[in-house]
Amino acid sequence: MSNYNRITLKERVRIEAGIYSGYSFHKIAKDIERSTSSVIREVKRNRIKIKMPYIFGRDCIYASNCAKKNMCDDEYCTRKCRLCEKIDCTKICDRVKNHECSKHLKSPFVCSNCGEKNKRRCIYDKYYYIAERADAKAKKTRSESRKGIRLSQQELQTLDEILSPLIRQGQPLSHICSIHKAEIKVSERSIYNYIDQGELTICNLDLRRKVKYKRRRKKQTEIKCNRFNYRRGRTYEDYLKYLEEHPGTPVVEMDTVRGLRTREHVVLTMMFVENSVMLLILLKDESMEPVIKVFDKLTKELGLKRFRKLFPVVLTDNGRCFKNALELEYTKSGLPRTRVFYCDPQASWQKPHIEKNHEFIRYVIPKGHTFKGYTQKDMTLVANHINSTIRPGLSYKSPYDLVKTEDMKKLLEILGMSPIPAEDICLSPKLLSK
Repeated sequence: MSNYNRITLKERVRIEAGIYSGYSFHKIAKDIERSTSSVIREVKRNRIKIKMPYIFGRDCIYASNCAKKNMCDDEYCTRKCRLCEKIDCTKICDRVKNHECSKHLKSPFVCSNCGEKNKRRCIYDKYYYIAERADAKAKKTRSESRKGIRLSQQELQTLDEILSPLIRQGQPLSHICSIHKAEIKVSERSIYNYIDQGELTICNLDLRRKVKYKRRRKKQTEIKCNRFNYRRGRTYEDYLKYLEEHPGTPVVEMDTVRGLRTREHVVLTMMFVENSVMLLILLKDESMEPVIKVFDKLTKELGLKRFRKLFPVVLTDNGRCFKNALELEYTKSGLPRTRVFYCDPQASWQKPHIEKNHEFIRYVIPKGHTFKGYTQKDMTLVANHINSTIRPGLSYKSPYDLVKTEDMKKLLEILGMSPIPAEDICLSPKLLSK
């Protein structure tokens, strides 16, 4: 096979010769080292159509002897409608029957090898495959597809009315295209091109993803902190080894998001890798006690058995608030409830799911803005909008769509979390504007 390269003029000449020789498409395709379906598509797409000179220019099999009159409701007209020069009778007649030949719908899709004895008397449109004409037609089609906007002004206006308000509302383009796929008739790539060309009300500044990420800097020296007691038996290598010994174990990634550089009012984030549901819990300060209280509260309200099912393994970083591993892993009565593991220092990429998901939080509460003044109800609202957003990485479903187990549904019920209608999703500072 030719690795999806375009069909060349030489190959089209061989296709034409094969058709006139009466070869099957399978034999022609084998000769030019193409798939049979590619050759069939080429012939059907780039064949030429020659219209026959119908009687009186009417595409109707009854045009030669039709005697109908006054179809245009002109009571003074005495001419037969098929002879009228003002009105095309085929557009208003209920008896019209076009000249249709079904043979061009079957292989070889052209009239070159038609078995009819009297070809000259054939009254139907003719189809032919001519290599040079087919090559020119293919080049013209390819050229036109790359020129400007292919939508009409009305279609472009409709597209703008759908996209602009939702993008300004903070919804990702992939989410909008998934919800409105019946109304949006172009691809995401085309929409980006239209915005670049200034065809829509919105501009590139309204698209967060247009801003390039900063290039990552290489670590100059490797920081070793395995000497600390809380990391013994809980390093990232231990985490990988544990998952290898216990395949299929659900993992929860945990982190904190700061408002300002101070340690006051931070958000504890916990993300279930299995379904991408993220929890946002507001803490008054970035110390160990509030995090332990969250674990104790969830254990009490869920029950120890259900907590173990939902949080069997927790992967977090080396933040100050997570260093009391024993308090997190065991209840106050000394019963085990989870396993905690720590990423390597300055290696946030080892818990990529939650780090990437923090981007959604920053859409609503930008960097440099304090969390002071917000309530847990506000954080739950933000989490609901994030978890209701459709994502390409989840097969165009939202994290809430992937919640299947009763244990997870119970957790969401306890935290007061529920889905948001797709049209109402807002991922911008407007969500929490007061």
